Amino acid sequence: MSALARRRFLGATGALLLGGTMAGCGGSGSGAGGDSESITLTMTAWGGDIDRKTYKQRLDMASKKYPHIEGTVQLTPGDYLQKLTTAIAGGAGPDLLEIADHVPAFASKNQIRPLDDYIEQSGMDLTEMFGDRTPKIFQYEGKQYGLPDRSGAMVVYYNRKMFDAAEVEYPSKEWTWDDLLNAAKKLTIREGGEVKQWGFATITWWPYWMTFMYQNGGRVLDDDNRPVINSPENVEAMEWYNDLAWKHKVSPTLRDFANYGEGVGPDQLFAQGKLAMEITGFWNIAAANSVDGLDWDIAPLWHGKEAATSAFFTGLAISANTKHPDEVWKVIEYMVSEEGQRPIIDNGEDAPANIKVQESDAFLKPVWAKREVNMKAFAESSDFIFIPPITVHWNEMLKVCGDNIQLMMNNEVTPKKALDTIQTELERIMGRN
Repeated sequence: MSALARRRFLGATGALLLGGTMAGCGGSGSGAGGDSESITLTMTAWGGDIDRKTYKQRLDMASKKYPHIEGTVQLTPGDYLQKLTTAIAGGAGPDLLEIADHVPAFASKNQIRPLDDYIEQSGMDLTEMFGDRTPKIFQYEGKQYGLPDRSGAMVVYYNRKMFDAAEVEYPSKEWTWDDLLNAAKKLTIREGGEVKQWGFATITWWPYWMTFMYQNGGRVLDDDNRPVINSPENVEAMEWYNDLAWKHKVSPTLRDFANYGEGVGPDQLFAQGKLAMEITGFWNIAAANSVDGLDWDIAPLWHGKEAATSAFFTGLAISANTKHPDEVWKVIEYMVSEEGQRPIIDNGEDAPANIKVQESDAFLKPVWAKREVNMKAFAESSDFIFIPPITVHWNEMLKVCGDNIQLMMNNEVTPKKALDTIQTELERIMGRN
């Protein structure tokens, strides 16, 4: 996966974009925020031009519903979590903020407001709107601190032409690990000792290896936030995962990827016609769509002992400092509605979190699509999205995991040794709670 794609979807990467001037808490409103006064709300988010355009469009639509509310969007490169935490702590910051894996960090410092009372008063059914699992990503200590806004599950992209040539059935959620391996073997092509076409790809990025852990019945932390990453289920999963490159040789090793050039990952190999299938997210649709002659489609992921996939999620939250929390709530409520999520589709920005919007004709047959794509794969995946073990130590946990998973995938340590080391480090980290 490209570095750009990671930056778009993960607050933890440290390369996010946020509101620059951090306009102070509510803009031009002078009082508590009744319908008779004009209020300017500032939204802080990350992303690029398409994100700025889409958020502004949605804020303008909310303003038509609530004419006394105007919304502005601010984007600035930097460390999103650090800059925003500092701004809010200093009494500044936005009114409305985009969040991802930041909930524990913000909520533990009382920097964002719980939404439970607003949700109850509105009669909103989060499960009906977003499914059973996605809303939990934005919870902390039993309270709801954000509403899902964008939530694209990781799916499998596959090259139809390669599958047809190898006479392999297209992937589906009915596939098992055995089906994946058998297909990858048939789809890997060598000529004169050189691989011309890989069947699959494994990398060190956490949504890849963690998905296989969850599919095998494993977890990283238990329900009491105690590390369990070196469980037998996880060791078995990582042995199977690592064998794809080193034993079965159906995936490039990390060295193979390096030999392709700096920054080359599964997305690039897939676009170049050198990879038959990969795990990736909504963001790759635009790239795949732009390659002439690339015959591709998407499907939900296979399953192991369980069905599981990761998702890239963003949500909307109310700053603790805003002078206008009721107005911010009105805007959030509108933005996650079917009408408020439509620009996400029309602009090809992302997969909307609202399930009804994911199941709409507008999403299943988007106007920008150059070909028919199985867009229903996103909605079909919503029931088995796993909730990652996001805590206030999330970034530190990822660093420990990433360093040791890389050693494993370079075949420098065994999967058990890597997970035992991670277990020890996570016990130290979590013991500081």
